[in-house]
Order: sequence, then C-alpha cells, then structure tokens
Amino acid sequence: MSNEPVIEFPCRYPIKIIVVTGSDNTAKVIEIVRRHSPKVSPDDIGSRHSRGEKFVSLRVNLWAESEGHLRSLYDELLAHDAVRIIL
Repeated sequence: MSNEPVIEFPCRYPIKIIVVTGSDNTAKVIEIVRRHSPKVSPDDIGSRHSRGEKFVSLRVNLWAESEGHLRSLYDELLAHDAVRIIL
C-alpha cells in the first residue's frame, strides 16, 4: 500500500461550509477563506440558505497548495463560532 496522497497538489479544490445565518457571519467566513486562498473570486463562491433560513451553505472552489494548506484553512474555519460543518 502506498503512502502517496490521494489528491495531487496544487489543485482546484471544492469545499462546502455550513454557516449560521446572521451578523456578517458569511462575510467573515469568506474573509477567512480568502486569507488562505487569495485567488478566490466571486465566481468561485456560491451560497444557498437552508429551508428555515437558519443556515447558509457556502460552496467555494479554491486553489489548494497542500494538505497542510487545507488543514490550516479548516482549523481556522472550525474555530469560528458560526461555522457548523465543512465538507
């Protein structure tokens, strides 16, 4: 069995972030994403409210440099109180 990564970096990498609606939460989460992946443009971001509008689902296509790069992004996103899930 090989220890090679399943993903070949660098690459375009889609993530989905579930955020609690309200108080600039979406803007703050996008700011975190852009801090880690500055090339993310508005065309790379999509959003959709949940049925009850308690949550916003953000779909972001970003440029991932490495597993460490993604881990760093995930850690900072998960530290934000409004982030519920990252897929």
